[in-house]
Amino acid sequence: MKSFIELNEDDTQRFYELLEVKKFLIKRALYKVNIPQKLHDEFYGYGMEGLLVSFLILQDGGIDPSDFDRFAFVTIKRKLIDEIRRRNRHESIPLDIFENNSDVICNDYDFLYIELINYLKDTLNLSEWEFFEEYTKTLNVKKTAISLGISLASAYRLHKHIKGVCEQFLLNI
Repeated sequence: MKSFIELNEDDTQRFYELLEVKKFLIKRALYKVNIPQKLHDEFYGYGMEGLLVSFLILQDGGIDPSDFDRFAFVTIKRKLIDEIRRRNRHESIPLDIFENNSDVICNDYDFLYIELINYLKDTLNLSEWEFFEEYTKTLNVKKTAISLGISLASAYRLHKHIKGVCEQFLLNI
């Protein structure tokens, strides 16, 4: 049974403003879940639903604002996956993960970002990945070193190594 929530005008306006700023999360989730390019418009609404759920939880204080992007991305992906499962259960459309790859434009920065993150997850070891995750929060090597409890020299070494891995990825595309 679905429940309906009515937003007042202020909440509706704030959600639309948030949607303008965070619509890249929906696009990333569409690629991450391998929705074919020709179905992106159709599935975009389910992504908006996930963003709305995240927005409502943020409004209720259920998540910290600094964790919103990560939480919203996961919620959007879950909404998309739920719809895929619903459709596959009723056999309304088969989704071919290889179909998505032929329609992707190479200069799409969102897709490139997702590919870079996946490459880093596969390439970096656990300590390097932890450093990368923490560094992306602050974009400051010193703060990252303090947060992780490592020496500044180690932090700069990790930063240089990860930067090199990123450059290698970009050279190979």
